Amino acid sequence: PEGMPGVNVSLKGSSRGTTTDGQGRYRLNVPDDATTLVFSFVGYLSQEVVIGARSAIDVSLKPDDKTLSEVVVVG
Repeated sequence: PEGMPGVNVSLKGSSRGTTTDGQGRYRLNVPDDATTLVFSFVGYLSQEVVIGARSAIDVSLKPDDKTLSEVVVVG
């Protein structure tokens, strides 16, 4: 699977976060007491992932069909 650029990655309950680069990669320094990362992108379901002892976390976001069906394009 290809990486998605522009995905928001943040620490749950804080303002600390980053976005993925052109290859879908990200780097985020997290404090020892951080427990959960939140991944979000327009048109996709947000996903929360428990950090645990991992230093690398990869996720696959699923399209949010409800959001996509409400898009209106005016030409």
